[in-house]
Amino acid sequence: MMRWLKRAVAILVIAAIVTILGAWLLLHASLPALDGDVLASVDSEVRIERDAQGTVSIHAASRDDASYALGYVHAQERYFEMDLLRRRAAGELAALFGNAALEIDKSARAHRFRARSSDYLAALTDQHRGTLQRYVDGVNAGLEALSARPFAYALLRQSPEPWRIEDSLLAAMAMFFNLQDASNSRELKLERMQHALPPAVFAWLTQPGSRWDAPIRGDRLPAAALPSPSDLDLSSTEVRLPPGDAMPASEGIGSNNFAVVGALTTHGGALLANDMHLGLRVPNIWFRAQLHIDGRRVVGVTLPGTPAVVVGSNGDVAWGFTNSYGDWLDFVPVVLGDAQLFRETILVRGEDPVTIDIRVTRNGPVTEIASDGSPLALRWTAHSPEAVNMHLIDIENARDVESAIRTFNAAGMPVQNALIADRFGTIAWTPAGRLPKRDSDPHTFLETAPSLTSPAFSRLWSANARVVDGEALVAIGDGGYTIGARAAQIRDGLMAKSLFAESDLLAIQLDDRALFLNHWRVRLLSVLNNNPDDFANLRQALNDWDGRANPTSRAYRVVRAFRLRVHKLFLAQFEAPLRALDKQWSWPSLPHLESAVEQALEEQPRHLLARNFASWGELLRTAAHDVELDQRIREARGQATWGDQNATQIRHPLSGALPGLAWLLDMPSQTLPGDQYMPRVQGPAFGASQRLVVSPGREDQAIFHMPGGQSGHPLSPFYGAGHEDWSTGRASPLLAGPTRHTLRLRPRG
Repeated sequence: MMRWLKRAVAILVIAAIVTILGAWLLLHASLPALDGDVLASVDSEVRIERDAQGTVSIHAASRDDASYALGYVHAQERYFEMDLLRRRAAGELAALFGNAALEIDKSARAHRFRARSSDYLAALTDQHRGTLQRYVDGVNAGLEALSARPFAYALLRQSPEPWRIEDSLLAAMAMFFNLQDASNSRELKLERMQHALPPAVFAWLTQPGSRWDAPIRGDRLPAAALPSPSDLDLSSTEVRLPPGDAMPASEGIGSNNFAVVGALTTHGGALLANDMHLGLRVPNIWFRAQLHIDGRRVVGVTLPGTPAVVVGSNGDVAWGFTNSYGDWLDFVPVVLGDAQLFRETILVRGEDPVTIDIRVTRNGPVTEIASDGSPLALRWTAHSPEAVNMHLIDIENARDVESAIRTFNAAGMPVQNALIADRFGTIAWTPAGRLPKRDSDPHTFLETAPSLTSPAFSRLWSANARVVDGEALVAIGDGGYTIGARAAQIRDGLMAKSLFAESDLLAIQLDDRALFLNHWRVRLLSVLNNNPDDFANLRQALNDWDGRANPTSRAYRVVRAFRLRVHKLFLAQFEAPLRALDKQWSWPSLPHLESAVEQALEEQPRHLLARNFASWGELLRTAAHDVELDQRIREARGQATWGDQNATQIRHPLSGALPGLAWLLDMPSQTLPGDQYMPRVQGPAFGASQRLVVSPGREDQAIFHMPGGQSGHPLSPFYGAGHEDWSTGRASPLLAGPTRHTLRLRPRG
């Protein structure tokens, strides 16, 4: 019996080894070839070089051949992620993931982007359509050249579908979902608030600015008037909140870009810095590339699924973006009888197809009901072919700020704040993307857009806050600008110096000083001083305050939590009429609520305070008690620092479903400095998706960071290459290093 038992164990061990070896061989077979010669549909030989970090340099005689080669590389390194982008925009994720993605698909199908893509494609210029087709040809050639399907499909037991030309438009459309609120939920919640609250109260809670405003053109907006007792009297209401009821961040999160003119730099060239803050994942959303075409070089980051260099430098011009937070979506009351009915079928893996009906008017799909019961159509600039085009490719040929401005104003993309620097030392700001006319026709756009070139103060900055005023602000609108604290910190950092090198702009990108929370620390200390026999945990925690979002700091975590708790208690006093309309009410982002809270704490209006608070000081003390209780729990668990709350969780899309492979697929969790209130934005799964500091023509001195690595394959040497530079903030080069691998695409025949 022992002999048979030993044999059985041996057989099981051998079977396990064979299974593991087979899985490894299958996984290894899906790695791309890095060296050698490949026959391809190119007009001239193309070299695809990679350095030690996997940065791709493409040497081609024409843009068409470069597009083909870029598509080839994107498919080999990132096809699964490209597939997710097109499926996200088209509402086709459930075919891969089953019911778990069904609701996401339903919300996306309301926009019918797969059906609209043919109109978008027809609106492209012949040149752009040709460039796109060459890219698509390269994608499918790269996918076919893999020895095995990309590993993610093997894990899902699925096969990848070929790439179509409209899929590249859908991949670009996915960025509209990423950067704009496709459901327009904030505007709907504001409509509910306007319906339920007195006008003065609504205006006070939703005021459009604060003392932190830092536009590059214009002044701070004045604070809204405090509501009077005749507007609202809360003294007979009562507010109770569970101690653990947290307040979500209300200021918004986004990106930074800033620039200085050549007269202020050590080498005389204009300098541009850009760090786009997005959801962090493995692999990163961007792919590093250098295009060498007929003697010209374009270097930066590309979006796999599309052929354009999204952010970078062409030697004459450097450019970068922050999300504009302009007003690009509106609800329009409609009559259902004017709507056209479309039936959409959603394929669901392992289940029967699901059919949904979409009603669409000339103003967009009917998606919501107003407070008065009337149906609302969602008008979104993304529904127009003019808002989705390939003009961004033309930035590669811009020679100066003026030509770059024209290119960006014509580009069909989610509207961004574009900052530009050119080799003549000039800098400029302009919106990149089409601006709607806001008239009765939902598909008309402005012919010209506002811009600002080399202002007298020689510096430019944007950080998702309001940038301009006057007619320019009317053209852009307000879609929920973030509070200006981050922009003000960048502005002040730029104004503090008169001479800059690349390292100085990187230092601003990595600035984790908690300037915005300093006055909240003073408030919390005042509560503690007025209650000397209480708050032992908070007193101890505040001892390590160093004025930064330091991952080892208890003080930063409790000051931050105190502010958010005060905001939550403050808002809870106004919830009753809203909960009467919606029992599941939750507040929209109110980026400038800080102004209303500060006014209330300074002016102490008794009529705006619930009766269970004897004073505004009592509200502060209640908030401090709630944070004290939370701190005790965290101390007992050994999780009391800011880093314990804010450790990175940069994960692969499949690691949640396959936790046994998380060690292989995910980046290691790290406690990093930063938060949303300062230039170094850092959350568990949100932060700088890239950092760039560059002077056009001096790319050899430029700095670049990217989380994760180039490849989407966990066995690739480039899977996490460069991540450590990003996490530590260590300066690393933009340009590719010495060539380690060369793949040649040779013309057939």
